[in-house]
Amino acid sequence: MLAACAPKTMVVLVPDDDGQVGQVAVATSAAKVILTGADEYADVTDTISSVKQMDQSVKQRIFGAALAAAPQQPVSFLLYFKTDSTVPDQTSKDMISEIVQLIQNKIYPQVSVIGHTDTIGDMAYNNKLSLSRAESVRNMLEQRGVAPSLLKIYAFGENDPLVPTGPDVSEPKNRRVEVFVR
Repeated sequence: MLAACAPKTMVVLVPDDDGQVGQVAVATSAAKVILTGADEYADVTDTISSVKQMDQSVKQRIFGAALAAAPQQPVSFLLYFKTDSTVPDQTSKDMISEIVQLIQNKIYPQVSVIGHTDTIGDMAYNNKLSLSRAESVRNMLEQRGVAPSLLKIYAFGENDPLVPTGPDVSEPKNRRVEVFVR
């Protein structure tokens, strides 16, 4: 006589790189549990087990290869600009060497260069200015040996402020280029 077994699924709440976790609800038609802590898990078949804590050695044995293959979080840099300028301030210029070094240390780097402005002036002008800022940083990276094919350029103008403001507000933190290295 053959007995059929319901397939078993395991749901594990794994922390982010910074150790933070949210929560996840696991439900069937018969039961529901909520996982809220790092490495909590539940087994699911026709029913759901109680919430359990996964041992690190078990987690490594089961998920080690998948966790090792997960992409690393991007490293971000903020470069700041004076009003109506496409030249980064000196502190920001000094970061270019660090950015180049990080790119060179990656096996398959991907770099996003994203220009921004504050809300002073016309929106169309700010869109052009944010693009010019991103292009300025791109040029600085290329001059130091970064291949153009690695760089993706974006311009958000005044549409994605770091510090939310009203119209026509001069905010130094919004006059920036963000560089993300993956």
